[in-house]
Amino acid sequence: MRVSFKHLFIFLFSFCLLCGFGTIAYAQAPDSVPAATAPVQVRLPDQEKLENMRASEDFQYYEEVRPANTFWERLSRRTKTWLREVLYQGQARGFWEFLIYVVIATAIVYIVVKMQHVDVGSLFGKKSANNETPYNVFEENIHELDLKALTDEAVTQRDFRKAIRLHYLQSLKTLTDRGLIHWSPSKTNRSYIAEIQQPDIRHEFEQLTGMFEYVWYGGAALGDELFNSARAEFTQFDTLLKQQA
Repeated sequence: MRVSFKHLFIFLFSFCLLCGFGTIAYAQAPDSVPAATAPVQVRLPDQEKLENMRASEDFQYYEEVRPANTFWERLSRRTKTWLREVLYQGQARGFWEFLIYVVIATAIVYIVVKMQHVDVGSLFGKKSANNETPYNVFEENIHELDLKALTDEAVTQRDFRKAIRLHYLQSLKTLTDRGLIHWSPSKTNRSYIAEIQQPDIRHEFEQLTGMFEYVWYGGAALGDELFNSARAEFTQFDTLLKQQA
């Protein structure tokens, strides 16, 4: 069937008209968002609610600034460096590995025994020597000691182990003065941790307790760097207590 030029022209003309009507109808569609005519009403929050929110602990934000390198981080770095030098230098690697494991196991047993307050000499039928440092958490009265003067004296004498002990006693005294714990000579360090209700204070004090027990019962030797790092953590804990006051 042949399509004439006339029929083709009519078809194209009709198609163009339909497209044009569709475009015009779309362009003339009204705006769906009405213009604002009512004045804007500014609603202010209730002043009493604002004061309650300011006083709430949930909205008290502060950034805890910790020392760049904590006591444990410095100790860990030194230990790893020493182990690498011992284990991976020289040809007697197997012997040194065995020796290191023996030393580590012995140190762990010794620390556990000291933390449990077991008299090692009595296990072998020997009388314990009465040469312990007189600062014992189970016997002394922290409220009768001039802790600051004793701490300064220990630092001057470079007895850093005793200084850490006195810093820990000062933390116990501060917690007692603020009513966060109830001090008693018969209690253990772990008893005080369980008494603290605030999670952040309890966590920080538990970290200090672990560090103190490692130094005091483990007999760790402290140099200037490790002692300053440990003392900074006690200072940070005192700052935390002041912020919670």
